[in-house]
Amino acid sequence: MTPASVKPGTSDVAQHIAHVAAHLFATQGYDATSVRTIVEAAGVTKPTLYYHYGSKEGLAQALVIVPMSSLNQDLRTILESVRDPVEMLERTFEAHFAWCREDPDRSRFIFALFFGPLANGLMAEMEKFKGGMSCVMSEIVQHAANAGVVDPDRVEAFGTACRGLIIVSIMDFLYKKRDLGPGLAARLVSDLLGGFRKPVGPAGSHDNGG
Repeated sequence: MTPASVKPGTSDVAQHIAHVAAHLFATQGYDATSVRTIVEAAGVTKPTLYYHYGSKEGLAQALVIVPMSSLNQDLRTILESVRDPVEMLERTFEAHFAWCREDPDRSRFIFALFFGPLANGLMAEMEKFKGGMSCVMSEIVQHAANAGVVDPDRVEAFGTACRGLIIVSIMDFLYKKRDLGPGLAARLVSDLLGGFRKPVGPAGSHDNGG
């Protein structure tokens, strides 16, 4: 069984192992967490872990591949099915937040991978999904500019602001126990658009009310 074919949740046992491992990886670090530690915490045997995931790295890859692939597909679906640009942005923010709320320990582990040293196999998987998700996000931001709700001259800055708000909001939820519930996505998008709307003042300049 290859790591890419492993899907946490295909059985109750596999899902339990994945959940326990995500917590250990997030709190102790990937390198510091041994297979023995995982199986003892999960109450299973080493052969059981190897049957479902092949190895510790296979387990870690499954924790990365499946959720990030699912999030990437959710973003692609939003891009292809939603026409209203504001709703598209709100649903994009909420998709990230829902993904994080679904399993906070898994999210902490993935963020630790983003900001820490990676094993070679994990590096390849992370880079693949980071690139794909960045492309989808860029398309969503460009759609907002094409629809006239974002200044076309500030698309790159708006995209950076979107990604920054999403990441900061998730980090606050994971590490500071801040709210990440319903309504936050709409509020953040509304605030962002207030600063990045297409200029409406004389000669195409921003109207500052002065």
